Amino acid sequence: MKEISVLDKKGLDLFLEIGDNDVKLRSSGPFSIFAKPIVSKVNWLLENEKPIRVSEDQVTLSTWIPPIPSEPFKRAIKAEIKSRIFNENIPEAVSMNISACTLNCEECNILGEGSQLETKLIKDFMDEVQEMGAISLGFAEGDPLLRDDLFELIEHVDKDKSTVSVFTPGPLMDDETASKLKEKGVHSVITGIKSPIPSEHNKARGKKRAFQDAINCMETCVDKGLNVSMHTHVKPSLVEEGKITEIYELAKKTDVHELTLWESHPTWSYKDKTSLILSESHRNKLTKLYKKWNKTEGPRIFYNHVFESEDMFGCMAGKRWLNLIHDGTLTPCTYVPISFGNIKEEKVETIWQRMQESDAIQCGEKCKMLDEEFRTKVVDKHSVQEMPIDYRNISW
Repeated sequence: MKEISVLDKKGLDLFLEIGDNDVKLRSSGPFSIFAKPIVSKVNWLLENEKPIRVSEDQVTLSTWIPPIPSEPFKRAIKAEIKSRIFNENIPEAVSMNISACTLNCEECNILGEGSQLETKLIKDFMDEVQEMGAISLGFAEGDPLLRDDLFELIEHVDKDKSTVSVFTPGPLMDDETASKLKEKGVHSVITGIKSPIPSEHNKARGKKRAFQDAINCMETCVDKGLNVSMHTHVKPSLVEEGKITEIYELAKKTDVHELTLWESHPTWSYKDKTSLILSESHRNKLTKLYKKWNKTEGPRIFYNHVFESEDMFGCMAGKRWLNLIHDGTLTPCTYVPISFGNIKEEKVETIWQRMQESDAIQCGEKCKMLDEEFRTKVVDKHSVQEMPIDYRNISW
């Protein structure tokens, strides 16, 4: 049994116990009671979801979670303890949908056109959220590789505070780019697959070579030593037609470290497409597959319905998650299309505090965009042209 220090503070010690067949996070000290909830959750994940990497001195549980131990993980622990003691939410996960795109998807979370946010503004934003406690920064939709300042932005991130993820559909990835992402300290690359059938994926992406581009991207990034997740927005048809199993087999073949199953959320330009929402029967089937696959050889399975369940972290929108879009607007997450302010006009902390005071965002632990009451009272009242909805136009 080997012990690795994770956090050593007065009154609280956290350490990893690495045995031959298992890994546990332990705590001791008078303040360990405040760390108990997050320690229990991490241990549940360690027991039920296989890590993507285990070395002599570090465990990488997921592409979505900082390595243990690491400075960003220490910040995550501190954030969870602070939240428990002071009932104060911290934007731990920050996504940035600030890029143009190489695709023309049927379902798109990007609305509006115009010049991209300037480099300095994004750097200032990242500085602010890191100061507030962010532990992960994600360069997300559309395709960050289109930004000529991407590597400059990645380099600007203080890696002792936050991990960096890059989401890309793949067409611009090559050996040189993947190597440079690794060199700049990127924690993970995440690439979406809409269907295991190339023609269906291509149609959904609006591009002929989209499927092969995605596969090439993931294989290249794996080859260059990056942590890679194949990401699937799960629709009912993928479960009903057995295609989710085919996607899992594709993930195994591609040799990615993780398969991320994220439930589809009708939002933005496709907000009225409620047929995308999974039933409890679909979720039960996915949960069984999630448990089965995490106990066998192959990629780790991350299922957001489990991670964001009431027993784990709950809905993170506006509580642990903050999202920046192309025009400087801040929304609670990628999927909740509500504007609480713009970083061109206000400090991030001011806008974040506004989210904390919103009953519509703070009530309950269920995903807002899958909550019928929230959709009826907030989303359904507004047209696509009104997205994102101004927070002042919400009645709750």
